Amino acid sequence: MKILTGLVTAGEALALVVAMYFLSEGNNPWISVKNELFLMLDFGTGLGLVYVALAHRGAAWLYILYTLAGLAGLIHGYLEWEYLAGAGNPYCANAPLFIVNTPKTACGLQPSY
Repeated sequence: MKILTGLVTAGEALALVVAMYFLSEGNNPWISVKNELFLMLDFGTGLGLVYVALAHRGAAWLYILYTLAGLAGLIHGYLEWEYLAGAGNPYCANAPLFIVNTPKTACGLQPSY
């Protein structure tokens, strides 16, 4: 499950990079320091989850996995809250992004490995 969560998380971040920086019009209000930070965190935690899920299970493996999964869950939980609270310029700028974000939150917070 962590591999799938990581692939979806990193893939969505990559799709957002393409859409926002190459396909959108000039002054896109979504592009902000806050949203770019979340975009980098999304991409990093997604690739990190994939790597750790495939990596050799050494002594620190479980701690790294739980750290990445917990970080991903907390980040996506905040992004869900930001959307539902109607915060200005939310990362989940529309319902489709919110819908894709919801399972990532649940998968990031699940304790399985």
